[in-house]
Order: sequence, then structure tokens, then C-alpha cells
Amino acid sequence: MKKHLQRLNILLSILSILTFTFFPTNAVFAATCTGSACNGMDPAGTTCWNDAIDAVIHYASTIYNINKYSPGCVANWSYTRNTSATWLAAETVGVNTYYGNTTYVWVWNSMYDGSGVVCTKGHKGSSYGNYTVHTTSACA
Repeated sequence: MKKHLQRLNILLSILSILTFTFFPTNAVFAATCTGSACNGMDPAGTTCWNDAIDAVIHYASTIYNINKYSPGCVANWSYTRNTSATWLAAETVGVNTYYGNTTYVWVWNSMYDGSGVVCTKGHKGSSYGNYTVHTTSACA
């Protein structure tokens, strides 16, 4: 019985070493997409959202727009937030704008290839498509 336990302990030790060698705890998980392969994808629910940083933030009135950047995915997107629910839009300049079909406190749009400079803007208004407050371009 002791010999069997010794073999089991040796086997478990080897498995532990192999596990920590091939799957370190600080490993970065593979990106859902990279660069232009991210174009048009919703960052929510992807690995891109997990490592996103706030590259640039611009304010206007009660809203702010964050140019979010994922280094793992090499992708940017626009994230717009307001202090209370209102009509908002998140725009990646020259690419796409998200116009909500109801009032929101925050909105974001799809990702765009971040291998070059990407600019984003936030918009707020009194109704769908009627935006009167705009942030300046947040470029990163």
C-alpha cells in the first residue's frame, strides 16, 4: 500500500509541475480577434473587453466618451456614458455610430482595427438621432 501511495504522490507531483509549466497562472488568454479581424465585432463578451484600457477620455456637459483599447486584440471602440439615462450615441469616427433605440446611461459600439490611430466621439440628445451635445474626438 505504501508503494502505491508513493507512486501516486510522484505522479501528482509530475502532473502539478507540467500544469504550471504549460498553463502558468499569469498567462494571457488568446484574443478573440486581432486588428482588422475585430472590425464590426461587439467587444462585450469577447476577450477584448477583458484587457481593455481607457486610452483617452473626453468630456462634454454631463457625458464622457472613452476611447477603449484592447492591447490583446489590437482594437478600439467608443464607450459613452452619462450621469442619467438619456439618448446617447457612441461613434468611432468615420466608421460607425451606435444610436440607441431607447434611453441609456452608457452605450458602446463595435470594435475597429487599432493598429493605427482611431478616434471616437460621444453624443447626447433629447431624442433618437437628435444629438446636441458632442465630445471632441478622443484619438488613440
